[in-house]
Amino acid sequence: MALASGGMLAGTARAATKEAAAKPAKFEVGKSYFGENQYIEYLPGNAPVILTAPHGGSLRPDTIPDRTRDACAARTVVANDSNTAALVLAMRESFHARFGTYPHVVINRLARRKLDANRGVKDGACGNPDAERALTEWHAFIDAAKAQVLETTGRGWYMDIHGHAHAIPRLELGYLLTGDQIDRTDDELNASAALKGKASVRTLLKGPAPLSTLLRGPTSLGTLFAENGFPAVPSAGDPGPQGERYFGGGDNTRRHTCGSAASPAGGTTDGMICGVQIETNFKGVRDTPENRQRFGDATAIALEKFLGAHWGIELKAKEAVKAAGQK
Repeated sequence: MALASGGMLAGTARAATKEAAAKPAKFEVGKSYFGENQYIEYLPGNAPVILTAPHGGSLRPDTIPDRTRDACAARTVVANDSNTAALVLAMRESFHARFGTYPHVVINRLARRKLDANRGVKDGACGNPDAERALTEWHAFIDAAKAQVLETTGRGWYMDIHGHAHAIPRLELGYLLTGDQIDRTDDELNASAALKGKASVRTLLKGPAPLSTLLRGPTSLGTLFAENGFPAVPSAGDPGPQGERYFGGGDNTRRHTCGSAASPAGGTTDGMICGVQIETNFKGVRDTPENRQRFGDATAIALEKFLGAHWGIELKAKEAVKAAGQK
């Protein structure tokens, strides 16, 4: 895999800081691009899907002090999400195997104790210039990917990939709604303008499907994951966390999807890139190469059906494209 000059690419990344950039920076599919010090890695894609792994890095440079609650913020967390970098790469390969195209992938290669790429600058970088630069590059590469998706497809889908250690081994799909909010009835969800505006699928709600259908209907992402071997909440069979621990989405999902928090965070509210945070359980998903590939395969199948049904994005398996061409 080709690696390009970090310093040059860091400048390129900083130049691509807005989703609606007039002329997106051009990156070559099949290469890796890094910011300064190679702390942030970007693998460009040619599909309207963006995958990020903010907590899967292992680099611990001495030039960046460890983040602590005393120095950063009371909620400072330093534990990594084990194997999430490897997981997004497996998802990338499964996507390519099914569709012949690649999603965009951005990975934070720094350990979380050095940089939390799902936090604001104070908590995430803790006042260190190198960490602050890496966080700027993190968002700039995501913005570059979003700009490329918008230029080529006009709309796209973003997924921030994490790992959890909660008692129930299931995927937790975070749409920027709390567990208590998701536990509401379908009628309550669909009647709430505040929840529909806040959700990370806000723009999709301009279509015919109500919020409850997008969250846990028969063609919801959670239901499709469950049908392909990965139990998920919310979904048709597991409609809400019912008081159990649940992650509803963090700073990356607020900034890079289409909910009401996007514009204040530097993204685009009501924009054409929506998405979700996915908290993955370890055993059966992240623990082995075989399970990571299995999850990648299930993700490709689920995205094909979900995006086709609800977001006007037609991802076609290579076999279907070949068959159509032979008719």
